[in-house]
Amino acid sequence: MMPTFSRLAAAAVTSLGLACPAWAAPAIWEIRDDDSAIWVFGSFHVLPSGTTWRTELFNQILADADQVTFEADVRPSAVAEVSAEAFVRGIYTDGTLLTAALSPELEAELRDKAAAISLPMGSILAMRPWMATNTITLQALLAEGYDAQGVEFVLQPELADERLDFLESGAQQLDVLSGAPEDEQVAMLTATLEQLDTLPKLMDKMLDSWLAGTPEELGDLFLMEMGGFEEVFLERLIYARNRNWIAPLEAMLAQDRENLVIVGAAHLIGDGSVLDLLEKAGYGVERIQ
Repeated sequence: MMPTFSRLAAAAVTSLGLACPAWAAPAIWEIRDDDSAIWVFGSFHVLPSGTTWRTELFNQILADADQVTFEADVRPSAVAEVSAEAFVRGIYTDGTLLTAALSPELEAELRDKAAAISLPMGSILAMRPWMATNTITLQALLAEGYDAQGVEFVLQPELADERLDFLESGAQQLDVLSGAPEDEQVAMLTATLEQLDTLPKLMDKMLDSWLAGTPEELGDLFLMEMGGFEEVFLERLIYARNRNWIAPLEAMLAQDRENLVIVGAAHLIGDGSVLDLLEKAGYGVERIQ
């Protein structure tokens, strides 16, 4: 997902099993049918300021691509629109407080963890659990030097509107989180609070694996991070979206569109990943970086 939902974009996944050497750069794959190709790049949605990740090959592909396809629109107007919609969906409007959905033990832990990352409790009391989860996660990462604007935000200003394409809408992304039943949202919050102390170190390890071009290690770290989340949530967040993206990717190949497709790295690792689904559909999948 886009940066606001960066932590929740990780998945419980297993190694894809492709025989690849190690690459000291984020992974890029080439997907081919008989006469055309698209390139797929695994993104990191939040990055420490100043992170160097672009290579000559990436820049050449970016320059040559007919279009650059992101998960969703990250242009300022679109971000403002989805942020406003997130507020509508994520805030109680009937006077209910977040604490009403929590046990006394979970409320106490929430207060402790919010204080530890300098997040005023009053700023999240009116939030539904899913929005509180994302706010807490983002605050924790910002405190560690991460920037909410990752790969997509770096690239978007360089691209003319006519070169941009998107696999889904911001509203569809919000559906994944805001559509979860309350008990599932509370489970998300619980898992996040339990892992919050180790999140910065784990994110650093994931970033190192991404930069080093070792997606198999990245998969193991995703598995560790998402261990406390409900399988039904992971199905909506990762696997259902992967399946939804196959049709537009196949259409690009059928139309001989040489596009660069940029999606979160979690969508490109393991059984049920975008790469796995394309390979099973008969397309050639080759790692080129």
